[in-house]
Amino acid sequence: MSKSRFFLAALAAALLSTAAMAAPPTADQVSVPQTDRVHHGKFQAMFDSPNEFMMFRLQMHQATKDMTRDQKRAYRKEQIQKIRAMTDAQKASWRRDLEAQWNALPNARKARLAQRMDTQAQRHQSAGQGPQQDMDAPQ
Repeated sequence: MSKSRFFLAALAAALLSTAAMAAPPTADQVSVPQTDRVHHGKFQAMFDSPNEFMMFRLQMHQATKDMTRDQKRAYRKEQIQKIRAMTDAQKASWRRDLEAQWNALPNARKARLAQRMDTQAQRHQSAGQGPQQDMDAPQ
């Protein structure tokens, strides 16, 4: 009985040591999406222009700014389900309304919103690259 346990322990140690010594995958073996804002991709494809998408995000922000995290999630899920349930004609009308609301905004507000979207996209892009700090920057 003790010989079989010893043999089993030796076999397990041998298997674990070979797995630990295995070389990590090369860059060619690892696939990483190169697009930024990947999580927005499918949903953003529903919009004809970035302006419509920004207006939709502005409306969502205004509607959920005083809600708790769980309430925001539930509201966003509800809104997305409503959009997905729309017919193509309803979606086209909804998109036209978003574009009209965007066009009605003052140019200064449009510029601020566009800049905030760009800043957020850069933050998301840099967050995907891991912690990188400028060593010359004062702390």
